[in-house]
Amino acid sequence: MRAIDLIRVESKDIKWLTDNLKSGIITVDNSYQRKYIWQLKDQVALIETILLGFPIPEIYLWANDTDPDTGDTKYSIVDGQQRLTTIQRYLNDEFKLNKVSLDNKESDYSGKLFSELSVENKREFWRYQFSSRFINETLQYEEIAKLFLRLNRTSTTLNPQELRNAEFNGEFLKLAENISQHEFWSKYNIFSPSDIRRMQDIQYISTLLIFLRMGIEQDNTQKTINRVYDQYNENYPEASDDKNVFNEVLGTISNLIDGQSALKSVVRKRGHFYFIFVLAYYFLQLSKVKKVDMESVGVKLVNFFDIYESSDPSNSNNLVEEYRDLSQEGSKKTHNRQRRFEILKEFCS
Repeated sequence: MRAIDLIRVESKDIKWLTDNLKSGIITVDNSYQRKYIWQLKDQVALIETILLGFPIPEIYLWANDTDPDTGDTKYSIVDGQQRLTTIQRYLNDEFKLNKVSLDNKESDYSGKLFSELSVENKREFWRYQFSSRFINETLQYEEIAKLFLRLNRTSTTLNPQELRNAEFNGEFLKLAENISQHEFWSKYNIFSPSDIRRMQDIQYISTLLIFLRMGIEQDNTQKTINRVYDQYNENYPEASDDKNVFNEVLGTISNLIDGQSALKSVVRKRGHFYFIFVLAYYFLQLSKVKKVDMESVGVKLVNFFDIYESSDPSNSNNLVEEYRDLSQEGSKKTHNRQRRFEILKEFCS
C-alpha cells in the first residue's frame, strides 16, 4: 500500500494541537527531526500570519502508539515542529511581536505578548485551523524518516547535516552527537548557538572523526561524510576507541590553550582548529614512544599564528607564508591538507 493511502486529512485548531503538545500526546522525535532553529523574525512572521487569518503549510502527525489503559493515541511530529513550537512559545509569552519583524507595523497586536492581545485576537488565535495530515501507525519508522526527507529534500531550509540526521540514526551519528556534548566546545566557544541549532557542530566533529578513522588524506566533502555515515551506521566496532582518542586529543589541545591563552582565538577559527587537532593527535601518538615538550609546542604555535596574523612585512616566515597561501586555496585537495599539517609539524617540532 502507498504511504498516501495511510494518511487522512483533518483540520485541527490551535487549542487541540497545543493542549496535546503540553500533555505529551504530541511529541517531537529528535531521531530524525532537526533542532528548533527559528529566529525571532521567523516566529513573529508566523504569529502574524495566524492573526491575519492566512493559510499555513499543513503539518504531519504520525500515530505511533496507543495507551492500552486510556486508549489515547500518541503522535510524533513528522513535519511542522518549528511552527507548533513557535505557537507554544508565543502562548507562553516567551516573545513579543516586535514591530520591526511585522508587515502591519501599526496593527493592534504590534509589540504585544499573547497575554496582551485583545480579547478578539485571542479568540481568533485559538480558533485558527491547521490542515493536519494524520499518518496511520502501520507505517514503519523507516518509512516515516523517508517521508520526512521527501518533504524537506527540495527545501533550502534543511542543510546537509540536518538531512543526514533524518536519514541516519546509527553509530557514527551517535558518537558525533556524544562528542558534541564535551565541555571543551563550550569552554572555548568553538560553536555559536546558531551553529548548534543547525547541527554544524555535529558535522564538524564528524570531519574530525573521519580524520581519526581514515587519515588526513581523506577529504571532508558532503559526499564523503554521507558515505562514512552509511558505512558506520549499523556497525562501528571502533567507536569506543575513537571516542577515547578524540577525548585525549581534546585534552591535549586544552592543555596547550591553558598554557598559552593566545591560542583561544586561534582555535575558534575552524579552518585552523582542524590542523591543530591533527597536530595534537600527532604529538599525542609521538609521546607514547618518546618525551614531547608540549609547553614548547604551545609557545611555537602562538608564534606561528602571531606571524600569520601579522601585517608587518618584517615579521615573516617562509613556512607561515606557504601555510597562508594554502589556507586561501581551501583544504579540499589532499596535498593541501597534508602540506598544511607538515608545515605546522615542522614549525612546532
